[in-house]
Amino acid sequence: MTTRTFALRGALVVALGAATALLASDAGAQIIKVPTPDEARTPISVSASFGFLQTQDRFDGQSGAQWYLGEALQYRGSLEYGTTSGSLALVGSLANVPIARSGGSSTGFSDGTIQLRQLLAAFRTPETPGAHQIVEVGVGVSQWANYSGTDALTADEAKARNAFTLVVGYGFGFTVGSRASIAMVQDMSTLWGSKEGLPAGRSRSVRQYTTRLGLRYRFFGAR
Repeated sequence: MTTRTFALRGALVVALGAATALLASDAGAQIIKVPTPDEARTPISVSASFGFLQTQDRFDGQSGAQWYLGEALQYRGSLEYGTTSGSLALVGSLANVPIARSGGSSTGFSDGTIQLRQLLAAFRTPETPGAHQIVEVGVGVSQWANYSGTDALTADEAKARNAFTLVVGYGFGFTVGSRASIAMVQDMSTLWGSKEGLPAGRSRSVRQYTTRLGLRYRFFGAR
């Protein structure tokens, strides 16, 4: 074997050694950092909040009665699935709203409560460390049901009333530690109910406003 061949082999050994040393250097010096399994995991969060609900009165065409609706506490919970641009959520809420009825089977201004339930699919902007803005948009269904009060309702009057619902919320949040955050959000909701029995000039839509305070907790994944 010639001297030239030995020289080439020596050069190859040196080159391979240098390459191995470079590959074995600290991963933090890499230009592109490969995420660890925990970092790559999709964020999953839950949130719970309570809020002060104000709602417009509505005319219920199915019973021919005017509903005078009071203020109430609304309880809200959600399960959120994180994405790179925000989070997708399944949201549920419940409120027991004071109601007085006039017309229909009511003999005068009644006194009672009615449940307002909501089930929404929602999008929320990303949560960032520290103070951050929050924008939420949700669509789904609202349901008025389970009246309890001084009026004796007929079977038709006691049926649940459903309405298509659009909710837009804006507020502020602040992270607490690495997993939790608190938020204050004001929602504006529009509910479109049934046209059945509505006289001319009566709107099928009502507005609701909720100011809520809540806690969000992330179980898996990184922000």
